[in-house]
Parts: sequence; C-alpha cells; structure tokens
Amino acid sequence: MSKKANIILISPNLKGFSGGINRIVPGLGIGYLAAVLRQAGHNVHVRDTAVEGYKHEIPLEGKIVLIGESDDLIRNYIADIRPDIIGISALFSNLMAHAHTIARIAKEVDPNIKVIIGGNHISNAVRDYLFACKYPGLGLPEDLVDMLDKNIDYAIRGEGEAQLLNLVDCLLQGRSVEGIEGIVFRRNGQLQINEQAKPVADLDKLPFPARDLMNLEAYFKIGLFHSGKARSKRVLNVMTSRGCPERCTFCTTPLMWGQKLRVRNPKNVFQEIKEGIDKYRISEVQFEDDTLTANRKNLLELCELIEPLAVTWCTPNGIKVNYHHGNRQYEMFKRMADSGCYQVTLACESGVQRVLDDIAQKKLKIEQIAPAVENAKKAGLLVHTFWIVGYPGETREEMEKTVEFAASIGADSYTLSILCPLPGTPIRHLIARKNLYWNRKSIDRDIIYRNSLIRVDGFDSPGEFEAWVEDKTLYLNRLLRQRNAERFDAHYGRDANDGTLIKQT
Repeated sequence: MSKKANIILISPNLKGFSGGINRIVPGLGIGYLAAVLRQAGHNVHVRDTAVEGYKHEIPLEGKIVLIGESDDLIRNYIADIRPDIIGISALFSNLMAHAHTIARIAKEVDPNIKVIIGGNHISNAVRDYLFACKYPGLGLPEDLVDMLDKNIDYAIRGEGEAQLLNLVDCLLQGRSVEGIEGIVFRRNGQLQINEQAKPVADLDKLPFPARDLMNLEAYFKIGLFHSGKARSKRVLNVMTSRGCPERCTFCTTPLMWGQKLRVRNPKNVFQEIKEGIDKYRISEVQFEDDTLTANRKNLLELCELIEPLAVTWCTPNGIKVNYHHGNRQYEMFKRMADSGCYQVTLACESGVQRVLDDIAQKKLKIEQIAPAVENAKKAGLLVHTFWIVGYPGETREEMEKTVEFAASIGADSYTLSILCPLPGTPIRHLIARKNLYWNRKSIDRDIIYRNSLIRVDGFDSPGEFEAWVEDKTLYLNRLLRQRNAERFDAHYGRDANDGTLIKQT
C-alpha cells in the first residue's frame, strides 16, 4: 500500500475595506483539489483563514485592512495538524503577501513541510515573467518574484487537480518532479518552469468540491456571497463550465482556463445542487461561470432539471450580452426566470464602441446592450450591469460617455469598476510598455477594483479618480429610485441609503 500524505489546503487572509462589505465565498478551486486528493486516499484539511477570523481586521494603508486570523492562530492550527504538505491557493494578487506569511509560518512550525502555491495569481505571474524574459526592460518583473521566497517549494500553474495529485505522489515516494507538467520550482538556484498541463477534458469526472471539509456555516453566518442581492444566506456557489471563447484584454479567464469552453452535463450539475440542498440546506445557487449562457441547449436543460428544486439562483460573475438576440434571447431569459433565476448580470464594460473594439477587444456592439436589458426585465429578471473605466488610452470624455450610456439603458443596478491591470493580461503588458502606473511598486499589492493603479486621462491623482468613480456609481444606482420606486424597494430594500447603493454593487 502506497504512503498517504497529511495535507492542509489553505486560503489566505482577505484584503478589503474598513467598514465596507467585504464579500467572502467558499473557494471552489480548493474544494476540487481537496476532493481529488481525498479520493486518492490522502488525509486532507481545508482552512480559509479569512472566514475563520472574519471579524479580525489589521489596518494596512488608507482604508485597506487585512481580514482574518492572526499569525499565532495560524501557527497553532498548523502545529496541531503537523502536515506533510501545505497547499496555498491565492486567487488574487493582493492575497500573495499573506500567502508568503503562511509559508513562513509553516516552515517555522516544521522546516520539512513542503509548501506549494497555486491559483490564478501565480499562473499569470508566470506568464508575465515569460513575457518579460522575451521583452526585457518593460518594467515587468524579470524574475518570478514569488518563487524567490525560500519558504515556497513549488508552484502549480493552470488547472491543478491532476498536477497537485502527481506532485504529492512524487514527494511521498521520493521520485523526481522534473517531468510534472504545470509545476514551477528552483533547482540549484535556477528557476524551472514546466509546460502548462492540458486542461481537464471531462469535467464530469471530477468529484464535487469537498464542501464537508469547509466551514460552510461560517460563510452562511456572514452571508456576503458574490451577489449583492442574494435572497438567502445559505448559498451554493457552482461552476457549470471552464474556459471562455472570448479574448478580452483585461480578463484572465481564457489565460487560466483556456479558450475552449468545456461544459458539464446538466445532470451532473443538478446532482451537485441536489447534494447542496440535502446536505447543507442551501436555498440559493450562484453560478460563477463567465459563460453560463454560451451553451443554450445545456442551460435550458439545466433550467428544466432545477425548477422542481425550488431554489433561487443568479449569475453574479456576469454573462455576455450578445450570445443570443431578439425573441430567442427573451425566451431564454424567461425560461431562466421560470426556473428560479431572479437576477442576471450583464458584462457591458464600456458605452463607447472604440473602447470596446480597440482597447478591451470585446466582441460586443453597444446597440446590443439596451435590448438585452429590456429582454431580461420583460422576462421578470432584475438586471445588474458591469462597467469598467480607466482603460489605458481611454479619454475622460469617453468615460463620461460610458456613464451617460449606462444611465440610458434602464438597468436596475450598476458596478462601475476601475480597470485593474491583472497579471498575465495583454492590457497589463501594454501598461508596462508605456509605464502608465501611478506607482509601480504598489501594482500587485493593491489590486482591488476600487483602487486606481494606472494614470487616467483628466485626473491628477488616484484619489481624485477614485472619488469620481464613487460619485458616478452613486449617480447610476440612484436612477432606479427616480424611475421606479417600487422596483427600487424590491431590489435594494425600502430603507436603502447611499452607502447601500455602493456596497451592494
């Protein structure tokens, strides 16, 4: 019988805003990894230090705080379990500082613990590093900074289920790791980056995320899931697919998950939701896909399956506006509403065609946006919309036009985000080439969607632009009250104030 490992999979403390609504959801990536490792017989523990210490805030700079457990509590947790391996998952770049803290603590507890990092950040930081090697002098790091930390032994980029399992087996058996696809490590001081592994071909073969290893009741108690308008505190977050056929310059999804859309069988998704109801008494589902409506046939079959379950659901991560049109689109939205969907989020991004075409490279015509909003509302859905301002090369006049256009389409609510130069993205490489940062040193540390990190036309400082965005966010989200007070009360609540209008979006 082969040796089995004692493994902790851990998610770092959360960066958020003091006094803000800092959303927190169970990590699906960690859930899948834990399920695969446990299926192979390993002893697996899952820890989200942010949810465990959610009421504990450490002030950082300005309004930013670090939310989660203290170093001592994390140290005690690791010492109690005495793992062979710790896997740290960092979805966002601003989590990496605390990921390094956890790695340090782990080695202080026991220098023999192997520490592995994974997630979206490291996957795309590798992409930045390789780009910088090919085009030096652009201001991107010309070393993979996270792997300079001697407390981190390995990194995994891309989808990690098979790669982590393979790496764990090699470490236990003393075999060479050099041939494992998707891993990054240093050998005799030299960085080795193996080819990224192929994505999981058949998502239905993956076990459901190991939610029983998570402290779900803590998430339920906090009740701040992805959607600002959740109808329940007992929410199940689910992904029905991986990959995205689009290639927007600001987005990491096709870089991390590939451009080929891989979809799960609707019956497989139904079984996961049914398990959530039976085991955890969930009453709402939030689909985290970027492309839930891309495969219309699968979506309609899923609606048919989940309607008898009587759960509410929504699409808080956004769906593309123009995959379907006219009556065909309305019928899709109507079927979604009949099956329990209460809100769709439409990813609009800009109200200026030049910005969509030349900067964001999003395949969307602005004249397709208003009809989609109308079709969704006619079908009985609340409509939230995503917008971005502060693109490199975007003028202040174009930003004002985006706000004006957004106001004209009749959506119920709006998220107006500041462009974030996410690692690995073409837009980040453009910003590096043109040196458009306000302050290059803070670029990854402060990536939060309400922070301005790159210079913006017509504004003299990050604070000035951030204040402008907050003012425009309030303006847009007050419109519904003026146009339809009854619908506003249904969407925000009768006692909503200006703070609510920003925090819920």
